[in-house]
Amino acid sequence: MKQNRLAIFYWCFLLLGTLVCAKGYSQVRKDTFRIYFALNVPELSKNMQRKIDLLIYNDKIYSGTGITIVGYADYLGTEAHNKGLSLNRAKNIKAYLVKNGIDPDNIVTCVGKGEIKHEEDSTSAEGVPDDRRVDIVVNYSNKRRISSHTGSSQARNKGGSGTNNKSSSNTTKEGNTGENTADTTTLTGTGMFKDIDKMQAGQVIVMRNVYFPLGSHIIKPESYEALEQLFKTLKDNPTLKISIEGHVCCIQNDVPDAVDNQTNQPELSFNRAKAIFNYLVRKGIDESRLQYKGFGKRFPIVMDDRNEEDAELNRRVEVRILSK
Repeated sequence: MKQNRLAIFYWCFLLLGTLVCAKGYSQVRKDTFRIYFALNVPELSKNMQRKIDLLIYNDKIYSGTGITIVGYADYLGTEAHNKGLSLNRAKNIKAYLVKNGIDPDNIVTCVGKGEIKHEEDSTSAEGVPDDRRVDIVVNYSNKRRISSHTGSSQARNKGGSGTNNKSSSNTTKEGNTGENTADTTTLTGTGMFKDIDKMQAGQVIVMRNVYFPLGSHIIKPESYEALEQLFKTLKDNPTLKISIEGHVCCIQNDVPDAVDNQTNQPELSFNRAKAIFNYLVRKGIDESRLQYKGFGKRFPIVMDDRNEEDAELNRRVEVRILSK
């Protein structure tokens, strides 16, 4: 009998320990993203800026988490020089995140560690490229999600900041960023929103049946069938909140947005999203349930739109589910 009691006590203790460990593990979830730099350069390259853009856009980095930024350098240069170089790299990453909407209060650490030490010393004059980097460590545990993504029209995010988790059913060509975009559903026709109950917050619906004249934010009449579906979906799901996101094609990558002929300002994708927002508000949808953004050509499905098929993929309006 005594042995049985001891066995029962042992197994209960083991089960309790397992549950405690599992709970502790489930509460700690971190991701580390590495941003690389050229030799002796503290500034972000265009490719690395784009990589960070995609991380923010895909909700890998967002406000409401704990973010640690740690800069490094390789062995080339003096210890003092590498320490300062690695710190400047970390500071530039922090500045870029804040510029793109990340709450600076969520960046808990920003340091430069200098040279990364290796067991075997290298004598290469080129150094170690993998050591010239900044690690962005995002701690998602026990944090309330606060979306922070900003549009390509800089701070013109009317209706608040959005939640993003993006790409397409097609493969996105992103150069050498090393990042893939996330789940997007391309739906058209009468069944565009029929599976809304099965979709999760962060998923995206590409509205292919919404049309605008070239260089204009005026909605074409043939778009109203699709917009009516969107309106009916919002009406039938009173807790549903969405972000309306405009994208354009056929502009240079360093241009923030295409020019809107009505305003003569580079804000075409922004104004197209706003036009759909205004349509839904006029139909009676509460503004608090809607956000709108313009991303220009910041997140193309096809990087180089060399023909009309590519342009059609990039020229789109998307609806992102924020909450249900």
